[in-house]
Amino acid sequence: MSSLTLIQPQPVDFETQQTCDWLDPLPVIGQAGLGGIAAASTNIGTGTLTVASIVGGTPLGAYRVTVITAGALAQFSVADPNGALIAQGATGVPLYAGGITLTVTQGATPFAVGDSFAVGVLPAPVDLSGLRFDLDCRAGLGSATFALQASTADATPTIINGGTSGVIAMRVLKAALARCPTGTYPYSILATDPATGLTVPAFYGTIHHVAVAAQLGS
Repeated sequence: MSSLTLIQPQPVDFETQQTCDWLDPLPVIGQAGLGGIAAASTNIGTGTLTVASIVGGTPLGAYRVTVITAGALAQFSVADPNGALIAQGATGVPLYAGGITLTVTQGATPFAVGDSFAVGVLPAPVDLSGLRFDLDCRAGLGSATFALQASTADATPTIINGGTSGVIAMRVLKAALARCPTGTYPYSILATDPATGLTVPAFYGTIHHVAVAAQLGS
């Protein structure tokens, strides 16, 4: 399966200027992955929590699993990173909670009410090796005129593909930026798999292009 299918478009706005090179890295292109599991230091029970899988697109952040009833078949709740209750389950039984499949298992010392675990969901970088990235920056919405272009396929790449790091970075030199009129332009950065010819958006937003640094943020 091509890693192209794992790319979800992300909004990013840029500020550039005619007198400097554009060398910005972009956010990690990743899918949700397990960042770690931590039992609260105050836990009475010696049981464990394991995660079998995390679905792509699962919101990132810290999820809290809290025991709400004690006993041989203790029950627990799962709260998302915003603190909202998303699921309830019982020990020893796999539970699907907001994209996470997890199991809480009793240990030699049973769980007590209030025992808890934190489950971290972080972006796992997508391997971008072999993919082509192109900046499509138009003079305006619906315009066929390009304001600025960049690509990993240029003889001297103006977008750098970081491969397994899941990161791309802009490397547009000031000579090209000096030729671009000042203004605010809509853009997208498209990812293409040369093996299939399929293309998906990786980033989108606006580029606020000014003459000098003093105008940034204006």
